[in-house]
Amino acid sequence: MVLAGVAAACLTSVSRATVLTFDTGQANKSMAIAHRGGAVYAPENTLAAIAAVSNRADMVEIDVRVSSDGHLVVMHDTTVDRTTDGTGNVDALTLAELKALDAGSWFSSHFEGEEIPTFDEAVLGILPHAIPMIERKAGTATSYVTALQALGVASEVMVISFDWSFLADVHALDPSIPLGALGSGTLDAGTVTTILATGADTVSWKKDDASAADIDLVRSMGAEIFVWTANGSNVQTYVDMAVDGVVSDDPGLVQYLTDDQPSSNEAFAEGLVSYWKFDDGLSDSATTKAADVEERNPGTLQGFDAPPTWTSGTQARFDGALYLDGADDFVEIPQSTSLDIATSAMTISCWMNMDAKPSGIPEAYGGVYDSQEDAYVLYQDKANSELRFKVTTTNANAARPGIHESNLSAGQWHHVVGIYSGSIGPVSGQASIYLDGKLMDVHTGNGGGGVGLTQWVKAGQHAAFGQNGTASKNRFQGHVDDVAIWRRALSHGELLQLLESGPPQTPQGTTFVIR
Repeated sequence: MVLAGVAAACLTSVSRATVLTFDTGQANKSMAIAHRGGAVYAPENTLAAIAAVSNRADMVEIDVRVSSDGHLVVMHDTTVDRTTDGTGNVDALTLAELKALDAGSWFSSHFEGEEIPTFDEAVLGILPHAIPMIERKAGTATSYVTALQALGVASEVMVISFDWSFLADVHALDPSIPLGALGSGTLDAGTVTTILATGADTVSWKKDDASAADIDLVRSMGAEIFVWTANGSNVQTYVDMAVDGVVSDDPGLVQYLTDDQPSSNEAFAEGLVSYWKFDDGLSDSATTKAADVEERNPGTLQGFDAPPTWTSGTQARFDGALYLDGADDFVEIPQSTSLDIATSAMTISCWMNMDAKPSGIPEAYGGVYDSQEDAYVLYQDKANSELRFKVTTTNANAARPGIHESNLSAGQWHHVVGIYSGSIGPVSGQASIYLDGKLMDVHTGNGGGGVGLTQWVKAGQHAAFGQNGTASKNRFQGHVDDVAIWRRALSHGELLQLLESGPPQTPQGTTFVIR
């Protein structure tokens, strides 16, 4: 297969230390392809975006046009209006005029002065760490082939286009250049045959038009299939379908979701702050304590009848569980420095069995693990019919990814995980929520706005299971079991471990310092 050869090619033509050695032969593992250079992390189609995906993408897609004086430049739109401080058509501006524009400030002041890259700058910026995927927006086949041959990298890139006759022209000029055909709509054997006749051996298809049967068809005819452009929970869909490549503004998310490697118990427990098993009633049905396995933050049951409703057997998820009646039951978790997290990453994992879906609860919110400070919480949101994870940072910025209730079942155990990572990009963090091991929603930046969610998790939270922290409102009705909090973002492999076996036990004799 051509792409495997590209990945293994030794880059001797250009002076650089890294050799591409991506393993494209792993079964059921999709390649991560950065769309427009990695548009979720930095201004699209810039060297800053390319740098931001240096350890997050197997391939990096860029869009190429031609300046008025004949230079290949990287720009998606026909005009510079949307992504620079200038105006006008790309093909009406000289290279010097294009280079004088600010292509970064529109995204964030952090990128002020970022230039529009030339073709050469972008290709050579990508090659030390990934395969350039070059989408032709304008220009002749000769201009692209000449540029690649001059750099000595013709066999180390992929050229893609919606214009399949352009691909055939490139192939006629230099058959060593790997090609991919972009398209949408019906994908049948006749279409694939036409694509293969151009010299392309990769089909890059609009995600909504690529079914599991289409994927099988393309592969049966000897080609690979990529999908474009998948973001958010759509990434999970196509990773699960095991397409050969997922084109995404967030290639790091693609890589994350393809990681299914478990951790050792010791590594899994690293950064574990608290773990409430809710097995306390198994040995003492009258107890009003919810022990923390880590012995840092034991909870106190409040408002329960005597004895509290500890459950076991088929009513629990693991061993024992606790039932909250939605009227006056809650478990107070005292403020502590350990629960302040003190970093820009965290994970909360919870098994829950809700009596009613969010739209059916009596109050506006139902606090599963909640607080008035909202540093990091899980709650039912009636108005939006969602189960949500909210994280707030020290500068009061926040994100609220949610699971729509159409994906939830009342009276059934669900595993819910909220993850915050404040370092996915130079100016943006990300919050995500998972249901039963599957990504349901992801918000990048403050309020999902792309930037501003990078600081430490807000401190000073006084939380509770079953209500809004210290406020006697927003009750939750249902069971909770095996809730754990880490001061780091768990890997996807660890998330799957949680689903199968619950949180780890801190290895005996090991102490993890919570700073």
